[in-house]
Amino acid sequence: MIVFHDKLRCMGKAKKKERKIRKLVEKRKLRSLKYYCIAFPSNKENILDIYNMGEFLFAHYRKDTSEDVHIIGLADSRDDAAELVREIIDEVYRESGTFDVERYFTDGDHLTDP
Repeated sequence: MIVFHDKLRCMGKAKKKERKIRKLVEKRKLRSLKYYCIAFPSNKENILDIYNMGEFLFAHYRKDTSEDVHIIGLADSRDDAAELVREIIDEVYRESGTFDVERYFTDGDHLTDP
């Protein structure tokens, strides 16, 4: 299942199209594959994952048994996605002193608006 975080961060044109992108991802009707999603890592060795929206068309993400993908950011290019990852990591380290992004976003007590 794909889950969007309450405090979803967006960059570039994705800011204006957030609702539309969310609906397209949730319904798996991905007409435009140019958008990128930033999510909690699938591998605990990583800090974050960047997905092209086209990846969500694969059967693995369609199954109810697949692991949840928690999306915390949207961007309209790979470069913007990388910049958004940098901003998120900077904020997490500045606010918590660690690089534990997942804990920072799920704790909730210290979330700030970007």
